Amino acid sequence: MNIAAHDFTRDARVPLGHCSTGALELDLGKLMSGRCLIQGSSGAGKSQTLRRIIEEAFDYLTTIIVDPEDEFANLAAHIGATTVIARDYANDALTALALRARQHRIALHVDLTDLEPDHRIEKAAAFFAGLLGSPREHWDNTVLVCIDEAHLLAPHQAASARDAETRRLGVATLTDMCARGRKRGIGTIIATQRLAKLASSVVSELHNHLIGLNVFDRDVARAADLLGFGSDQAVLLRQLPPGEFFAFGPALAATPVLAKIDPTITPHIGRTPDLVAAADLAPDESRSLLDLDALRDVTPTKATQTGMRGQRALDTFLLDPAASVAARIIAALGGIAPNATTAKDLGRHLGLPPDEIDAGLDLLAAIGASDTMPRGDTRIARLSARLRLRVVDTPVVGLA
Repeated sequence: MNIAAHDFTRDARVPLGHCSTGALELDLGKLMSGRCLIQGSSGAGKSQTLRRIIEEAFDYLTTIIVDPEDEFANLAAHIGATTVIARDYANDALTALALRARQHRIALHVDLTDLEPDHRIEKAAAFFAGLLGSPREHWDNTVLVCIDEAHLLAPHQAASARDAETRRLGVATLTDMCARGRKRGIGTIIATQRLAKLASSVVSELHNHLIGLNVFDRDVARAADLLGFGSDQAVLLRQLPPGEFFAFGPALAATPVLAKIDPTITPHIGRTPDLVAAADLAPDESRSLLDLDALRDVTPTKATQTGMRGQRALDTFLLDPAASVAARIIAALGGIAPNATTAKDLGRHLGLPPDEIDAGLDLLAAIGASDTMPRGDTRIARLSARLRLRVVDTPVVGLA
């Protein structure tokens, strides 16, 4: 388009589905002012509903899909959005990317898959900071930010004390984008399975609601409160079939209405797979395919790992002939974390023969310092999850 997208959104209403009073439409202008929450348990059809909105709205304003589970690649292709694999970019690069997308009105698909939970939050926060920090002259370039599985980016609770600071960053950034986005030309749609897992400060900024099937008591209670339902009406939330949602808010309906969302053009990638039975194999064939003997010989047992903790683990490591090689392997893996590499490439990089590389990897696996496969031509390795969290440089982006 050659005309700024915001010119189209003032009176733009796009069809979503049907209810007892007729067609259910989404008012894009009011959506920009009030944002939107799509919530339903697994299988309720929330991702399909988000997909439907994107398919109908992308002609009116720049669309950005934030995709933690890589379920929207085909939709990105359908709307002509550029896919960005977040793990390939540093945090400051994602901030710059967001600024440029706003400036040039470029639709994006931000793929957050294959990231550790804290890295996923940090990279999303860096990207959102760029959207929010766009200079005033670009605020007229309206953008619709569609976030699936938002509880992964702004969790209600941290998984551990170590994750608390990262959680605060994610919650603060997403809440800030929702709260201050309207004047900056940012509309936000957030989809989540669990209201109980999404930060309440984010939910409080969302004035339009599409609420589907709920099965957990805490989610039912919070969803009923959003819709203004009493206990008798809250029971209805446990009985909704897939694809049916209660719609309520300035951009949807003045009072809650039950609507059936219309089909989408692009199929949902993340649907539950069809049932497939186990292979009909003889016991010997199964053992051969699983390579059980090799796994038993190489993989340390739980008892071995339990016996190698603390000072004993350190003594065992230092006295092992492969300790010096293991230390060099750790240094090499730390330089490419969180990525993995092959034993063959490690040998080439360190100038060591395969048997020494295998001995070093076996030792690291025994003390839980690396994730690795049994010996063989296809053996790969990377730092263990606990070490990856300590060595990867993920600078925090300051809030705008």
